Amino acid sequence: MHAVWLNKRWILTCSFWGLFCYAGAQQLTGIWSGKISRSSAEHHGVESIEMQINQSGRNLTGYTFAFKDTSRFVLFQMEGERNRKTKNCFIWEIGLPAYLLPENFNPCQKTFNLRYYKIGNTQYLSGTWSGFGQDTSCFPGEDLVVVLQKVKKPNYPLEDFVQQKFLDYIFKRVPRVDTTAFLQPADPVVPAPAPAVSPVSADSTPADRKLEIQELVNLADSVVHISLYDNAVVDGDTISIFVDKEPVLVKQRISNKALEFNLTLREPNKPTEIIMQAENLGSIPPNTALMIIETARKRYEVRLSSGFEKHAVVIITYNPD
Repeated sequence: MHAVWLNKRWILTCSFWGLFCYAGAQQLTGIWSGKISRSSAEHHGVESIEMQINQSGRNLTGYTFAFKDTSRFVLFQMEGERNRKTKNCFIWEIGLPAYLLPENFNPCQKTFNLRYYKIGNTQYLSGTWSGFGQDTSCFPGEDLVVVLQKVKKPNYPLEDFVQQKFLDYIFKRVPRVDTTAFLQPADPVVPAPAPAVSPVSADSTPADRKLEIQELVNLADSVVHISLYDNAVVDGDTISIFVDKEPVLVKQRISNKALEFNLTLREPNKPTEIIMQAENLGSIPPNTALMIIETARKRYEVRLSSGFEKHAVVIITYNPD
């Protein structure tokens, strides 16, 4: 493994990031989290990416944070522009990155061509990216897919999000324990309340849970057939499926017999959001499923996992070109 550490300029920039945030923040200001394609359509795969965006007028500044796990991440500063009329934004990474990568891997400097969408109350930036650099993972000459959603409750405040994320990955931190509690006189032990569980939804809307994007699929065909099976032991899992927040399958048990529905994609590059909601967890948590996505020319297999704290989300985009 090798790493490039933050120089003084990086540290000062991160430390004073809060100076660039203001009370009347614009629509894109915040933390955006999602997935980025890391290979060509023939050998599909995705990794995680987060963006810290600050918008002032049409100008965007911030950071991009692409990662796989604590052994692999790349942190770039970024700049960009947003066109409010077209809802498009163009973002490019700048400067020298801070990174931690396996031997023989080099950081890939990326540009993003994104468009703003809103599905229900969920905000998305969806589009393509391309890269340049010495690493073959840049896929020069290819436009690959990236989709991000605005995070309602980031793990860290906007003003120190980058510093905390970076330190967590460098030191592989776990949440801190308040040791002062052990220095106080002992109090009677009171059982902790059971964690709150988001109730299942009314049939018309998804329950209020975290939306975790688990897969991106970019299709050249507009007519799509989707099948769902239990991904492991058939243990009584029950799910609901929502497409762009509208119910398609409601409280159906998944098994070795397919649950099926069809989609027709109409607007190129617009994300179609498929939510798999757990209605129960069966006898073996969590709730897992195999989703098969088929068109006239392609077939994809996607493995999903959801529970009462999060929804599994698949984003499908349509690009006839």
